[in-house]
Amino acid sequence: MQDVQRHFPAINAVLNSRRDDFTDSVRQNMLSGYEFLDAMISHRLDLFSDDGLEAFLQLNHLVLLGRGYDVRAFDRHITATRRRFFENFRTYVKPLRRWYYRHHTEDAYKVASQMYVGVLSQPQLFQEGNHRTGSLIASGVLLQNGCPPFVLTRQNAVAYFNPSSEIKFTDKRTVRGKLRLPKYQHDFGEFLRANVNEAYVRRS
Repeated sequence: MQDVQRHFPAINAVLNSRRDDFTDSVRQNMLSGYEFLDAMISHRLDLFSDDGLEAFLQLNHLVLLGRGYDVRAFDRHITATRRRFFENFRTYVKPLRRWYYRHHTEDAYKVASQMYVGVLSQPQLFQEGNHRTGSLIASGVLLQNGCPPFVLTRQNAVAYFNPSSEIKFTDKRTVRGKLRLPKYQHDFGEFLRANVNEAYVRRS
């Protein structure tokens, strides 16, 4: 990630939709998210159980606020994030969970992609940080199925950010969105398949 950070101005310059700066805080917070994800996988947490959904919220807090964040200082943000997530629960989170339980034994890249697109497309599940949280959830699906995680690199950054921006602005409530999402799900699944790396798997 340090390599991505060093080269991010050049990466950002060629993106279809510019991103916020890749700061030290962004990098460190993302690493905190990966550490938490590692603990989730080590404990064999069912990703879409009630505890798993609470863990998703914690992942989102970590990628935005970092390790050791002050709950009282960020009470307004945390409350708004939880409210948005659970207000969306019946309409968007519950169908995503139902789909996961029906298909979780299928191709892991397909399942991971479906989860990512479900998080990132409109209406998004989290107040902020949907790209980062969604990529961690996708990596969690891959790891639980014995596949390496996806980690952003300088080489794959443009191929990750450009389609992600298209997904972000696609509304799953509309007919047009529903017609476009299957292609995004397929294409992102193939992207994940080509861009995971065994080097990021911790071996016991």
